[in-house]
Amino acid sequence: MRVSGGTSGGTPSGGDGRDRSDPQTFKRGRQVGQIVRGRLLAPGPQGLFWVNLAGHKLLAALDHEPSPGRELVFRIERLEPELLLRDITPPPSAVDDPVLLLAALAETRSRFEALLHRGPDLFAAPIPPDPNAPGANAPLAPLAARKRLFDWLTSTPEAAGLYGRLRELLRLARPFLPTQVGRPVYLPWAFPGLDASEGLVTRSGRAFTLRLFGRLAEAGRVSGIFSLSMGRASYRLSLERPEAGERLVAALAAVRLGRRELAPVCVHLGPLAPAEAGGLFAPLIAGAARPFTGLRLRV
Repeated sequence: MRVSGGTSGGTPSGGDGRDRSDPQTFKRGRQVGQIVRGRLLAPGPQGLFWVNLAGHKLLAALDHEPSPGRELVFRIERLEPELLLRDITPPPSAVDDPVLLLAALAETRSRFEALLHRGPDLFAAPIPPDPNAPGANAPLAPLAARKRLFDWLTSTPEAAGLYGRLRELLRLARPFLPTQVGRPVYLPWAFPGLDASEGLVTRSGRAFTLRLFGRLAEAGRVSGIFSLSMGRASYRLSLERPEAGERLVAALAAVRLGRRELAPVCVHLGPLAPAEAGGLFAPLIAGAARPFTGLRLRV
């Protein structure tokens, strides 16, 4: 979506008859990659539309079927020489229907991971590695893998757009999830080779809990509960292929957290129960939606 200042007919304007904003005003303090939300106001001249972006009223060319009053979500792709925004607004049906929201989330995540698999190895060892250094065979620290991912996103607009859409879909999922289960997250940097991940994060004081579901090539579908409190870490793990458990536990024992090497303790290792096989989001969203059968709720 390219954005411009308006000059004619149908202009939402201030009391002096001039437009209330222009792209140069909007660009001040903004940066590439930033997510901005706005609202469609009305049709404008020459096939353009008036939109309100963070309080700035601008003319825009939209790439989707407009619906006046609808919330729009954009990622800033470029600031110079002209302002360019990528529309990452989820389809209207994904906002209203939890089933279609889950489908949109799965489809977007699959497209993003297809690009990620062709991108950098987030857990590549430093070069040259020191085979005698402590923890030399450990996976790269998740925080370092996260930084490597975001560095890649800055140079890969298509992947950045999909990642921004994923985050927006997770935001839309929150009202469908019971409050006590935590905040939905997507963590492709949590562990090497983890695909199709779903996460729920809760905090209570200094205690931190992450429920994580995903797929690993060797272990199949994996469900885990990871707890961190007072410098101690533990986890419970359920695997579709339990025979891979010993190697996975050995790898998790060496995961680095920040600048410290934390050896989390496995308190449970077993087969994946049928109730766990569908992931985290679908059962919770389905359960939360049952009391509202026949109604469409807008978030």
